[in-house]
Amino acid sequence: MKQSFAINQSVHHTHMTRSAVREHYARLAAGARIFHQANRYQNNDAMVSSNLVSVNIYQNNMSELAYLLRLVKSLAESHKWITLVAPPSNFSLSLFTKAGIQQSQIRIARPTATHDAKALMNKALASDTSAAVIGFGELSQFAESVSGSEIHTPGFVISGVPEQFH
Repeated sequence: MKQSFAINQSVHHTHMTRSAVREHYARLAAGARIFHQANRYQNNDAMVSSNLVSVNIYQNNMSELAYLLRLVKSLAESHKWITLVAPPSNFSLSLFTKAGIQQSQIRIARPTATHDAKALMNKALASDTSAAVIGFGELSQFAESVSGSEIHTPGFVISGVPEQFH
Protein backbone atom coordinates (compact mmCIF):
# COMPACT_ATOMS: atom_id res chain seq x y z
CA MET A 1 0.00 0.00 0.00
CA LYS A 2 1.32 3.42 -0.93
CA GLN A 3 2.07 5.58 2.09
CA SER A 4 0.76 9.14 2.09
CA PHE A 5 2.08 11.99 4.19
CA ALA A 6 -0.95 14.24 3.73
CA ILE A 7 -3.54 14.64 6.41
CA ASN A 8 -6.90 16.34 6.24
CA GLN A 9 -6.69 20.07 5.89
CA SER A 10 -8.33 21.99 8.68
CA VAL A 11 -7.12 25.40 7.56
CA HIS A 12 -9.04 27.41 4.97
CA HIS A 13 -6.75 28.46 2.10
CA THR A 14 -7.15 31.89 0.59
CA HIS A 15 -5.43 33.35 -2.47
CA MET A 16 -2.46 34.37 -0.30
CA THR A 17 -2.05 30.98 1.42
CA ARG A 18 -2.47 28.83 -1.70
CA SER A 19 0.40 26.36 -2.03
CA ALA A 20 3.01 27.25 -4.62
CA VAL A 21 4.34 23.70 -4.31
CA ARG A 22 0.97 22.32 -5.46
CA GLU A 23 0.96 24.62 -8.48
CA HIS A 24 4.47 23.58 -9.50
CA TYR A 25 3.63 19.91 -9.00
CA ALA A 26 0.48 20.26 -11.12
CA ARG A 27 2.33 22.07 -13.91
CA LEU A 28 5.10 19.46 -13.96
CA ALA A 29 2.56 16.64 -13.96
CA ALA A 30 0.76 18.35 -16.84
CA GLY A 31 3.87 18.33 -18.98
CA ALA A 32 5.99 21.34 -18.06
CA ARG A 33 9.08 19.17 -17.59
CA ILE A 34 11.37 22.07 -16.79
CA PHE A 35 10.86 23.50 -13.32
CA HIS A 36 11.38 27.13 -14.26
CA GLN A 37 9.09 26.76 -17.26
CA ALA A 38 6.43 26.11 -14.62
CA ASN A 39 7.82 28.93 -12.48
CA ARG A 40 7.47 31.43 -15.32
CA TYR A 41 3.69 31.24 -15.08
CA GLN A 42 3.63 31.65 -11.31
CA ASN A 43 2.05 34.85 -10.05
CA ASN A 44 3.83 37.05 -7.56
CA ASP A 45 2.44 36.11 -4.19
CA ALA A 46 4.07 35.64 -0.82
CA MET A 47 4.98 32.00 -1.47
CA VAL A 48 7.52 32.51 -4.27
CA SER A 49 10.61 34.68 -4.05
CA SER A 50 12.80 34.79 -7.16
CA ASN A 51 13.59 31.11 -7.86
CA LEU A 52 12.73 29.71 -4.44
CA VAL A 53 9.42 28.19 -3.40
CA SER A 54 8.39 28.44 0.24
CA VAL A 55 7.02 25.27 1.83
CA ASN A 56 5.20 25.99 5.08
CA ILE A 57 4.60 23.02 7.34
CA TYR A 58 2.46 23.37 10.40
CA GLN A 59 0.72 21.03 12.78
CA ASN A 60 -2.72 20.90 11.14
CA ASN A 61 -1.66 20.85 7.50
CA MET A 62 0.99 18.57 6.04
CA SER A 63 -0.30 18.73 2.47
CA GLU A 64 2.51 21.03 1.27
CA LEU A 65 5.04 18.52 2.56
CA ALA A 66 3.24 15.72 0.70
CA TYR A 67 3.31 17.71 -2.55
CA LEU A 68 6.96 18.60 -2.03
CA LEU A 69 7.90 14.95 -1.49
CA ARG A 70 6.06 13.91 -4.67
CA LEU A 71 7.71 16.70 -6.63
CA VAL A 72 11.17 15.87 -5.29
CA LYS A 73 10.63 12.18 -6.04
CA SER A 74 9.82 13.00 -9.67
CA LEU A 75 12.84 15.33 -9.88
CA ALA A 76 15.08 12.62 -8.35
CA GLU A 77 14.44 10.42 -11.38
CA SER A 78 17.09 12.51 -13.18
CA HIS A 79 19.67 10.73 -10.94
CA LYS A 80 21.08 14.04 -9.71
CA TRP A 81 21.52 14.90 -6.05
CA ILE A 82 18.78 16.07 -3.74
CA THR A 83 20.65 18.62 -1.65
CA LEU A 84 19.44 19.56 1.83
CA VAL A 85 20.86 22.86 3.08
CA ALA A 86 21.02 23.47 6.83
CA PRO A 87 18.52 20.86 8.01
CA PRO A 88 17.94 20.78 11.78
CA SER A 89 20.71 18.78 13.47
CA ASN A 90 18.37 15.96 14.44
CA PHE A 91 16.40 15.90 11.17
CA SER A 92 15.65 12.39 9.90
CA LEU A 93 15.95 11.42 6.24
CA SER A 94 13.18 8.87 6.69
CA LEU A 95 10.61 11.27 5.17
CA PHE A 96 12.54 11.25 1.92
CA THR A 97 13.28 7.53 1.89
CA LYS A 98 9.64 6.68 2.68
CA ALA A 99 8.66 8.86 -0.27
CA GLY A 100 10.80 6.67 -2.55
CA ILE A 101 13.95 8.78 -2.77
CA GLN A 102 17.13 6.76 -2.35
CA GLN A 103 19.26 7.83 0.58
CA SER A 104 22.34 7.62 -1.65
CA GLN A 105 20.89 10.47 -3.75
CA ILE A 106 20.57 12.80 -0.77
CA ARG A 107 23.45 15.01 0.30
CA ILE A 108 23.45 17.35 3.25
CA ALA A 109 25.22 20.72 3.32
CA ARG A 110 25.63 22.08 6.84
CA PRO A 111 26.76 25.65 7.58
CA THR A 112 30.30 26.13 8.86
CA ALA A 113 32.32 29.09 10.06
CA THR A 114 33.31 29.89 6.46
CA HIS A 115 30.04 29.08 4.65
CA ASP A 116 26.66 30.13 6.00
CA ALA A 117 23.35 28.59 4.88
CA LYS A 118 22.76 31.33 2.29
CA ALA A 119 26.16 30.73 0.65
CA LEU A 120 25.58 26.96 0.62
CA MET A 121 22.15 27.41 -0.99
CA ASN A 122 23.56 29.73 -3.64
CA LYS A 123 26.44 27.35 -4.45
CA ALA A 124 24.15 24.30 -4.61
CA LEU A 125 21.69 26.08 -6.91
CA ALA A 126 24.38 27.54 -9.18
CA SER A 127 26.37 24.30 -9.55
CA ASP A 128 23.51 22.56 -11.41
CA THR A 129 24.48 19.19 -9.91
CA SER A 130 21.25 18.78 -7.94
CA ALA A 131 17.79 17.79 -9.08
CA ALA A 132 16.46 19.96 -6.23
CA VAL A 133 17.92 22.04 -3.43
CA ILE A 134 15.94 22.23 -0.19
CA GLY A 135 16.86 24.75 2.49
CA PHE A 136 15.52 24.80 6.03
CA GLY A 137 14.61 28.09 7.68
CA GLU A 138 12.79 31.22 6.57
CA LEU A 139 12.43 32.19 2.91
CA SER A 140 13.88 35.65 3.61
CA GLN A 141 17.07 33.98 4.88
CA PHE A 142 17.75 32.51 1.42
CA ALA A 143 15.92 34.80 -1.01
CA GLU A 144 18.68 37.39 -1.33
CA SER A 145 21.24 34.75 -2.25
CA VAL A 146 19.53 33.80 -5.51
CA SER A 147 17.88 37.01 -6.65
CA GLY A 148 19.17 38.06 -10.03
CA SER A 149 20.98 34.76 -10.59
CA GLU A 150 20.34 32.55 -13.62
CA ILE A 151 19.33 29.40 -11.76
CA HIS A 152 18.01 26.24 -13.43
CA THR A 153 17.79 24.03 -10.35
CA PRO A 154 14.52 24.07 -8.40
CA GLY A 155 14.94 25.46 -4.91
CA PHE A 156 12.63 25.11 -1.93
CA VAL A 157 12.72 26.51 1.58
CA ILE A 158 10.97 24.51 4.30
CA SER A 159 9.85 26.39 7.38
CA GLY A 160 8.03 25.10 10.43
CA VAL A 161 9.36 21.51 10.56
CA PRO A 162 7.51 19.84 13.47
CA GLU A 163 9.53 18.04 16.14
CA GLN A 164 7.98 14.70 15.09
CA PHE A 165 10.00 14.81 11.83
CA HIS A 166 13.35 15.24 13.57
